[in-house]
Amino acid sequence: MKNLLLSISKANNHLLKESSIDNALNSCITDIGIGQEIDRCYIFKNEIDDGVLKLYYKYEWCNTDIEPYIGSPDLNGIPYDVMPGLYITLSKDEPLHGLVKDSDNQLFKETMEMQGIKSYLFTPIFSNNKFWGWIGYDDCTTERIWKDDEVYALHTVARNIGIRLNQEKTISKLESALEKFDFYMKGSNQAMWEIDLKTEKTVYSYNYAGMLGYTLHEIQKTPNFWQNNVYPKDLEPVKNQMRDYISGKTNEYEGITRIKHKNGHYVWIKYTGLLSRNEDGIPIKITGSHIDISEIKEKELQLEISEEKYRFIAENTSDLICQHAPDMTYLYVSSSSEEILGYKSEELLHRNPIEFIHPDDLQLIINHHDKLIKQLEKPVITFRYKKKDGSYIWLEAQVKLIFDIENKIIGIQSSNRDVSDRIKATEDIKHALLKERELSELKSKFVSMASHQFRTPLTVIYSNAELIEMKVQKMEKKFATNINTICQRMKSEVDRMTELMNNILVFGKYELKETKKDIKPIDFVDFTEKLIETYFNNEPDGRKIKLKVTGEKRIFFTDETLMLHITTNLIGNAFKYSENRPEPQITIRYLENEINIEILDYGIGIPEKDIQNLFTSFFRAKNTSTIKGSGLGLAIVKQFTEFLNGKIALKSEENQGTTITLNFPYEQK
Repeated sequence: MKNLLLSISKANNHLLKESSIDNALNSCITDIGIGQEIDRCYIFKNEIDDGVLKLYYKYEWCNTDIEPYIGSPDLNGIPYDVMPGLYITLSKDEPLHGLVKDSDNQLFKETMEMQGIKSYLFTPIFSNNKFWGWIGYDDCTTERIWKDDEVYALHTVARNIGIRLNQEKTISKLESALEKFDFYMKGSNQAMWEIDLKTEKTVYSYNYAGMLGYTLHEIQKTPNFWQNNVYPKDLEPVKNQMRDYISGKTNEYEGITRIKHKNGHYVWIKYTGLLSRNEDGIPIKITGSHIDISEIKEKELQLEISEEKYRFIAENTSDLICQHAPDMTYLYVSSSSEEILGYKSEELLHRNPIEFIHPDDLQLIINHHDKLIKQLEKPVITFRYKKKDGSYIWLEAQVKLIFDIENKIIGIQSSNRDVSDRIKATEDIKHALLKERELSELKSKFVSMASHQFRTPLTVIYSNAELIEMKVQKMEKKFATNINTICQRMKSEVDRMTELMNNILVFGKYELKETKKDIKPIDFVDFTEKLIETYFNNEPDGRKIKLKVTGEKRIFFTDETLMLHITTNLIGNAFKYSENRPEPQITIRYLENEINIEILDYGIGIPEKDIQNLFTSFFRAKNTSTIKGSGLGLAIVKQFTEFLNGKIALKSEENQGTTITLNFPYEQK
C-alpha cells in the first residue's frame, strides 16, 4: 500500500506540474505501473464516430517483456456494444475489476486472454461531469485480487486526471478567447470612456475622439458630448437602458447606437459598460468601451439588400430557385415549387432532394454532387424528380457553390427548370430518326436487290435484240431496216437501264455503309491519262478532252476505284451535256496542301434554280429531258468525294457551260 500511495503521489505531481497533458498522462501511468508492479497500464478515450460512442487506445505503459498494443487497429474504434456491461458500470463512475477467467462476456474474455491478461482493473475518468474514458491495469503474471483500498486509491487517480483534463480544456478555451480578444482589440479601433455618476462628468480616451473625427481637447470642452451627438431616435433608449442598469433592473449595459461624426454623417458604435460600486454597494461610476462597427453594419445592410433582391427574383421567376447546405439539404425553396413539383416550399425545407430523385438517376446525382464539392464537375445536370402526385418530371439544374470569406464552401445554390417537354421532344426526334434510318436502309436494300434482279431480264432482252438483228439479215431490206431500228432502240434503252442499275447498286452500297476505302499511292496524272485513253478516246463526235497539269507533281494517296467512279462520271457528263460544242478540259493543279481537279465543259449548263438540287438523288435539271441519264451520277460523286475527305464545288450558267472543282488532301488520315 505504501508503494501505491507513493506512485499516486508521483502521478498527482505530474498532473500538477507537466505543461503538456500528453506528457502528464504518460508519466502518470508509468509511475503507477511501476509502483503497483503490474504488467500494463493504459488509458482508453471515448470518442463519437458516426454517431456511435467508441473506444480509442491513446496511452500505454508496459512492463519488461510485455507486448505493447499502442497503435493497434484492433484496439481503436471499438464500440461499447461488443463488451456488454462495460459502459453501464463505468459511465456510473464505478470501477470494474476481476479475473479474466470469471468473465461472462466471451468476446471480452477472448480479447483479454489473447493479450495474456489474467487480472484487470478499470477506473473511469470524468471531465466536467462527462464520461471521458478510463484507465486500465493488467496483470499478466498472477490472478491478482484487487483490494478495496487499492481500487479506491486508483479511482482517485482517475478523478485527478479528470480534474486536469477539465483544467486543460478551460485553459485552452481561455487562451483561444484571449487570442481572439487580443486580435479583435488590435484591429477594432476600440475607445474607452468613463462616467462619474455623482458629478455626471465623462472622461474619454484618445480613440474615442478620433473615431468621430475630433481631437480629445474638442470633445472634453463640450458638456454632455455623447448625449448631444447620439442619433436622436437612439438617445432615449440608451439613457433608459443605462438607468435600468444602474438601478439594478437589468444585469448588463450594452448595445448598438449611432453617434454623429464631425463631418456630419453618423458612425455605428457598439457600446458596453461595467458598473462600479463603493464599499456600501452604492453605484459610483460606469467604465465602458466603444467600437466602430460602421463597416460591418454597411456590409450587413448590403447583404440584407442582396438577400431581398435574391428573394424578390426567386419569388418572381418561373424557375425553382433553391439554396442547399453542403450535404444538399434544402435551406430555401422558392414558392414556384408548388406549381412545378406540387409541394409548398415549407414542405421541402430541411429535407434532402435525394429523397425525390428517380432511382435510375440517384447515382448520377450523388456522383455529380461529390465532384461538384471538389469543383471537378460542370454546373449543369439533368435528372428526374418525383412530384407530390407520384409522377416524375425532368429537371435541368444550374448549380453554383457558395463560399464564405475564407473561400470555404458553405452552401449550394440551384436554379431548376422543368425540361420534360424538351426531353420528350428529343426522344421523339431520336425515335423518328431511328425509324427514318430503318426505312432508308430498307429502301437501299430493296433498291439493291431489285437492281440485281433486273440485270438478268435486261441481259436477255439485249441478247434477243442482237439475235433478231442477225435473223433479219436474210429478210427483205425494207422489213430488215424497220426491225433493226426497233432493235437498236431496244438495245439503247437496255444500255440506259443498265447504267441506271449500276449507279443504283453503287449508291445503295454506299447508303448501307458497305463501301470500304482501299487507300494506295497513285500518280494521278498517269491515272487520268489512262482513264481518258480507256473510256473517252472514241467519242462519236470525234472530240478529245484536253488535259492540263500545273505545279510540282506529288504522290496522291486515295482509293483508285472510288476515284475512277468520280472522274469517269464527271468527264462523261462533260461530253454528254456539251455535244457539238468545244472540247471539254480537265486541269490538275498540285497545290501546297492538296490536289485540285477542275473539269470544264462548254455545254448546255444548268438552270440557276436547279443548281441547289443537283446533288440530290434522282434529280435531273429541266433542260436534260432529251439526254439519257439516271439522276444519280452527281449524288454518287458527292458521296465518294466526301468519303475521301474531299470537297466539291459547282459553277454553271445555262447555255454557257459548267465547271466542277474537286479538292482532296494528299494523304488520308
